[in-house]
Amino acid sequence: MVSSTSSSPSPGRPREFELEEAVRKAKEVFWDRGYHDASLPDLLDGMGLSRGSFYKAFGDKKGVFVRALDAYIEDALREVGEVLGAQGSPLSAIRNALLRNADQSFGAEGLRGCFVVLTATEMLPGDEEVSGRVASLFQRLQDLYAKAIIRAQAAGEIDPRRDAPTLARFLVCQIQGMRVLGKAGADRDDMRAMIKLALEPLG
Repeated sequence: MVSSTSSSPSPGRPREFELEEAVRKAKEVFWDRGYHDASLPDLLDGMGLSRGSFYKAFGDKKGVFVRALDAYIEDALREVGEVLGAQGSPLSAIRNALLRNADQSFGAEGLRGCFVVLTATEMLPGDEEVSGRVASLFQRLQDLYAKAIIRAQAAGEIDPRRDAPTLARFLVCQIQGMRVLGKAGADRDDMRAMIKLALEPLG
């Protein structure tokens, strides 16, 4: 198992489960420092890999960064999908998903910010590889919310005349805006008030 406390990491390519753990550790380094300020020694220390193992597994810093970004995106989409797909009222599921984002947008977690938002502000529009991934995430989030809105319309909870993709895009914009405000120290009441307003167009 990969360990940041290991004094003699294996010089060979880590096994797949070790790679997955190393990628998640790299994500924390990039999240704290940003892509450009994360040095190779920072990554080797955080991931618990030797220089040789790092290069054999990922090729370079950009290689491990892309893997870390992909891991974050897939985790985020899975978690949102689970909340939005919960049994019961679709509108309640949407509200719960928004409240979950509100709770991530204040305090220590809010000040840390969203990894994708931080990546976008640091690396876009100049990096096409990262740009494609960020755009894909936002589109997939919109699709998840649109499907929940359509279910709520079928259940009589949201006016069926409202355009589901447009409402979904509006909600995703609100979510990302909250994550940015969280970096500036917005408090829980601020976030909850925004959720209340964001839900009004769904009525």
